[in-house]
Amino acid sequence: MAFKHFIRDSWLNASYYSGISRLHNALAGRSRGIITFHNVLPIEKLPREDVYNVDVTAAIFEKQLLFIKEKFNILPIQDIDNQASKGFFLTVDDGMLNNYTTLVPILEKYDLTALFAVCPDMIDGKIPHIWRDHFFMIFKQFQNKAILLPFNNYGESYVYENPNVAHAEMRKFVYQHKVADVYGLLKEVCQKNGLEYTKNKENELRYGFMNWEQITELAEKNHIIASHTMSHRVLKFLDEDEKKYELGASKKRLEEKLNRNIDWLVYPYGGPDQIDEATIKMAQEVGYKSAFMNVKKTDLQPSNLAQTRFALPPIADSPHLYSIVSGYKDIF
Repeated sequence: MAFKHFIRDSWLNASYYSGISRLHNALAGRSRGIITFHNVLPIEKLPREDVYNVDVTAAIFEKQLLFIKEKFNILPIQDIDNQASKGFFLTVDDGMLNNYTTLVPILEKYDLTALFAVCPDMIDGKIPHIWRDHFFMIFKQFQNKAILLPFNNYGESYVYENPNVAHAEMRKFVYQHKVADVYGLLKEVCQKNGLEYTKNKENELRYGFMNWEQITELAEKNHIIASHTMSHRVLKFLDEDEKKYELGASKKRLEEKLNRNIDWLVYPYGGPDQIDEATIKMAQEVGYKSAFMNVKKTDLQPSNLAQTRFALPPIADSPHLYSIVSGYKDIF
């Protein structure tokens, strides 16, 4: 893997400094794009393990913004529904506390705005953590200790040295069994292992959520608040009534609390394994005008409810960033 990365980085460096990737951008580069972020943290709060590669230090995030501002163009988030706009939009998923304390002050420093996708059940405290984060914290707690898991109907215990490995196997189980009630499964695992299903106070900036007052403040500062469903479940696994609840109830709750229309939806996870035509049809039925996925390309329709996004890894080197934002890296 290290050699593969060396070859990739050498190629990107050569392309950038020779002008090849910049020529590609001028001729066929991405003229409009939506970039997704998740967690921006002070370096001392950055978890040692990052299962989904979605955590970045405040310093690197700031460098990424400055690079995009200089080499491309970051547009006001209020223009995101204008398909003729040329430039890039910033979106932030999950509504974590670090968005308010760390990420937003950096945006304000450069007079930038973003779309923030939030889950009402988390803000209301009905669910302590997103299920994937909660499982990960459990696996960290049981690192090198026996834990009962549903893989063999709790018939045997498992010991994991690496919580990332345990988390990957649990995620595989959820997807293979198309678990709709993933929070019920989480409660069951807690019960089998003598744990309380409750909020873990570890690293509140990373695993805790913004409150309604903070989210309202963001909306009043011209950021956009979007639905991220009620509870961040995998929509493709849900029946029609559950889909309608996750999508419709979230929209209604946000509109009640923020006293404004919520026309935007960000699908949790947002890839083809999580989103299908039935999900998009339901999003349209409950009244969303725009919705965003985490894919670079999709054939799902209508296109306004299946808009593509891309993410930046936690890096700040110019050749690699340029290749991602411009789309040069995608051609290979």
